[in-house]
Amino acid sequence: MLDPFVDLAGNGLFSRYNSIISLCCKIWAIMVRLPLPSVSAGIPVVIKRLFAIFRQTSSTNSDMIQNCFKLLASLLRSKHAESLMAGYEPEELETPEKDEVDKTASDKKAKKGKKPAVRISADCMKDSLISEQQLRDLIDFIRPDIEETERQATAFSLIRAILTRRMIVDSLYKLLDNIRELMITAQDANVREVCRLTWFQFLMDYPLGERRLTNAMSFIVQNATGYVYESGRVSALEIMGVIINRFADEILLPNAAEPFFLGLVLIIAKDESSQCREMATHLLPIMIARFDQPRLNRAWTLLDQWSAGIANSCEPVVETDAKKAANAEIQQAKMRELGRAALQCYGIIIEPLGDKFGKRIPAFLSIVDTALTVSLKTWKQAEMQLNHRPGVDGVGDLETIAANLHSGGDPHNAALTYWETAYLALNAYERFARVMPQKAVGDNGQSRIWQLAVRHLTHPHAWVRLSAARLIGAYVAMGDPSWMLEAESESPVEETAEWEVPVYTGRPKYVLFSASALKQIAHGLIVQLSSRFVSPELGTQIVKNLYFIARCFLTAVPQSALEGTGIEPVADASDDDSDSDEEAEQSSVWTKERSLSWLINRIGSLARTEIIRGRGLTEKRTYSFRWFAAVISLVPPTLLKQSAYIMPIVSPLYRTTQDTQLPSQPITLSGTTKSPTEQLDELKSLANDVIKLLQTRIGVTEFSAILVKVQSHVSQVQSQRRERRKQLAVIDPELHAKKKIRKHESSRRRRQEQMSEHARRRTRIVVRRAYGDKSSEK
Repeated sequence: MLDPFVDLAGNGLFSRYNSIISLCCKIWAIMVRLPLPSVSAGIPVVIKRLFAIFRQTSSTNSDMIQNCFKLLASLLRSKHAESLMAGYEPEELETPEKDEVDKTASDKKAKKGKKPAVRISADCMKDSLISEQQLRDLIDFIRPDIEETERQATAFSLIRAILTRRMIVDSLYKLLDNIRELMITAQDANVREVCRLTWFQFLMDYPLGERRLTNAMSFIVQNATGYVYESGRVSALEIMGVIINRFADEILLPNAAEPFFLGLVLIIAKDESSQCREMATHLLPIMIARFDQPRLNRAWTLLDQWSAGIANSCEPVVETDAKKAANAEIQQAKMRELGRAALQCYGIIIEPLGDKFGKRIPAFLSIVDTALTVSLKTWKQAEMQLNHRPGVDGVGDLETIAANLHSGGDPHNAALTYWETAYLALNAYERFARVMPQKAVGDNGQSRIWQLAVRHLTHPHAWVRLSAARLIGAYVAMGDPSWMLEAESESPVEETAEWEVPVYTGRPKYVLFSASALKQIAHGLIVQLSSRFVSPELGTQIVKNLYFIARCFLTAVPQSALEGTGIEPVADASDDDSDSDEEAEQSSVWTKERSLSWLINRIGSLARTEIIRGRGLTEKRTYSFRWFAAVISLVPPTLLKQSAYIMPIVSPLYRTTQDTQLPSQPITLSGTTKSPTEQLDELKSLANDVIKLLQTRIGVTEFSAILVKVQSHVSQVQSQRRERRKQLAVIDPELHAKKKIRKHESSRRRRQEQMSEHARRRTRIVVRRAYGDKSSEK
């Protein structure tokens, strides 16, 4: 029934009125999708009429021309056009890449009887619905529209329809070069996406010579690594990812393997955009997993050359000339950058390579060993020099400097020169330990690297501390607490300088499971927890690691102590009111049998120190109380009732429930801002939960007796402090006045916070009642 309307709508295209032509274009665009008999015969006539309309118009701004473009795109996409062009097969055009054609060379070839570089229509476009000249005119007509926002959609739709039919002229290649540029430079994300789709369709469907394909891949790499704006680099990485996933190996590897590999490594190592680095980190393992063995060997050669710069960059500069010395330092900085790039690559490609990485394990372990050794030596020696300066806190100052450093930043401090190298080495080895645990932890493991990781637990930079804590967490997760007793029979570890690692001759899997090694790990974790820069992720990892160490120490507790008899109590942590970790460590003598009580005492001392000196801080107590809860569930009640274990736990818990000192400022965690009052309330709630757990484990009667003892001791200490304050008012009135002012400021801040919280609650109540009244009226 609709077939007679085909001729009627076609005749309307010859009307003198633009509105009628536009309506007929819309009608034909609908009918061309239907299986109507007259459509196939009418398509050549309609196309001829459309080009006649194009020749009569000098601009594409009108609605009529835009509707004509849409109709032409629909015609080319239709099944009728597909059947009409069944015999069409495109050939490759050997056209130059640049607009500037060497006319002299072309003339010489013509004189010698050779054909010019461009193949003309007779052979190439003979079975096409559109002649070569028509296609040239059409491309020239729509070229300005690809940069006009209002007409881009129609222009790209028509271009993609032309690409669907694989029509070829030299100007089409030039148009696609413009679209390739627009794919990077366009400001609109939707335009960049359409350009990527169009250009990739061109790459997949059109015949391309080796030179053209190589230039296209180089264009992508150059813009992914060097384009000024992040949006352009992201767009280049997007198309790079599509090419890596869709191209066959015989096309991808010869033309793009090495450029893509080097470009991705450069982005990972130096790009300032986190989004670009994440995309490159995702693409690099996919790319290198497709490498054949020769290209993989070339990649290993590059990584070996880059990693050699780690050791070479730490050599002292002996040049006396200032200019040469500066150049030598710049060269060392470049070698460090190359070494970091190698470590990043290793950390990324270990998992996707799988068995292919087996032959590279010795070289990888050597690189990690060298990186951590250089980092440890440089950091410890510089720290020692700082500590020998009068009035300088080496560790504290370095932590403050490190907190303001970012990836790729110049630390301007010898102790932090290799912080990023150490961080990347620890991350790479952690990935290796998770992918190949038998190679990392076992009889064939690397004891020296694990010892270096323990030393880096106290590194000034928080990222290195977190990476070292995660690596230790991976190690203990693959071990068993019973290994501690087995490790005691292995070769002892000798004491060495702080920047040296002793030689361990025992079984590698026991290197960190001896009592002394576990104590060293626990000490490093406690140092991390006592720092001012403890992130939530690091705090959680510290609690996990310390819990496993507590499990190991529990295996060394004598059986008589587990039964509740024969225990020799250590110094009570609540009786000395130690203000420092050093005093707390001296108050509890460490032996293998007392290792668990020593650890509980240290954590309890850390929590009490925050109460005394923390000025309202809650982070250390939060993680300490979480660890207390885990240990209370672990230790048998008969052992937990003894004062050597329970007093260091109950003392900070009770003091926290009575604490009224608010934090100085709100904190933001996971996008949620907590006021000082909320922080203190949450901490008190956690302390009460731990107290209830402790009561359940040892019984209410036993706990009440311990609590009375702690309350008596706290009252005694408070009385002593009041006496000392009175004496201080006479001995040093200025210091007494400062402390009094600080106390009043804390009280004033607490009152203001309470008033603000009360006002917020009243506001919520008023709003709730107002909405409640309205809802009740309804």
